[in-house]
Amino acid sequence: MSDVPDQVRQLLDGSIDAAVVLDRERHVLFYNRAYEALSELRGRQLRLKVDQGARCFEIFPLEICATACLGCKAVEAGKSLRVDEIRAQRGDGEEMTFIVAAVPLEGDLIIETYRDVTADARIQRRLKVLLDRERRAKEVLEEEVHARTKDLMTAQAQLIHQEKMSSLGRLVAGIAHEINNPVNAIVNTIGPLEEAIGTMEAEDVSKRREAADDIREMVRVVQRGAHRTKDIVRALHNYSRTDDESVVEFDLNRGIDDSLELLRHMIKGNVEVVRNYGSVGKLRAHAGQLNQVFVNLIVNAVQALGGRTDATIWIETRERDGRALISLRDNGPGIPPEVLPRIFDPFFTTKDVGEGSGLGLSIVHGIVERHGGTIEVHSKVGQGTTFTVSLPRDGVSATATTRAHG
Repeated sequence: MSDVPDQVRQLLDGSIDAAVVLDRERHVLFYNRAYEALSELRGRQLRLKVDQGARCFEIFPLEICATACLGCKAVEAGKSLRVDEIRAQRGDGEEMTFIVAAVPLEGDLIIETYRDVTADARIQRRLKVLLDRERRAKEVLEEEVHARTKDLMTAQAQLIHQEKMSSLGRLVAGIAHEINNPVNAIVNTIGPLEEAIGTMEAEDVSKRREAADDIREMVRVVQRGAHRTKDIVRALHNYSRTDDESVVEFDLNRGIDDSLELLRHMIKGNVEVVRNYGSVGKLRAHAGQLNQVFVNLIVNAVQALGGRTDATIWIETRERDGRALISLRDNGPGIPPEVLPRIFDPFFTTKDVGEGSGLGLSIVHGIVERHGGTIEVHSKVGQGTTFTVSLPRDGVSATATTRAHG
């Protein structure tokens, strides 16, 4: 006991952790009051055993003592060492758990401290049991949800139809302005055109050529307005057609153009659209449903771009292995990897309440599935997102595959 510096003895006596000072042979040279309580040897019994040269593991055996002496390792390493969750058994049979630390001192002395964390370890074990129970309950719940999914398909189909009608209403609101512009151009040109014709009839031959040029320009304005209105009406008709049960010869590239025509009020001035169409010909498909796929994917891309100055959407069509491929890529913020696997789930949305129903991409998946197609998603945060749809050319099937890739 006299080999232990007074400062060390005073420091350890004031510690709430059990502590001993050992020599290289692991003989106990000093112990504090917390260690005495831990050893279950009182007063003279413990002192007598120490005086007889007892080693630490002979007084209070720890699990680690059976394999290695932590204090000896600390001396060899020349630094402090610590091991968590060391098991021990008290004389009364109680299982205990400790955090054991060892500090080498000059003169080949070793300080070992033992912090009792038995209560914390018990709490952690109980918490683990509770978490296991919760996990099992969650698995049971997921199985029940999966079992009921089929029952929800009919209700989902009704919601999909409602979503389409809601989207149609929003499109019509934007298209009203688009139609108004060419109609106003026609109406505002009719009066001057009639006046120019009347003036030309009264003028001499030398001035009629100049008047005729003015009339031709006004006729071109009327023609442009009429064609623009016709394109909008045709696109709106193709999107809103209700013959979902009929399979028709569908011009894929024309369908995409119709969708872009409907969404011109969202795109123009904000987003550059780059089209690269291949010779994919016509497909046997539900035309109205595929138009809905294109509209939903384009709207999704425009919203993701968020008005950035270099916002661009690339749309490409091509044929591969007898199938038509449609690729739509944007340079938006991309989709986080934790969100990517869920984007086709019904009602899943990252938008604020009132800004999205969470059905848009679910509808896309359902339509692609009914056409026997596949849809793949590749996305990297900060690098944009690409949707690739593959459709059979010769008919509509009932199976499909959906894949999402980071």
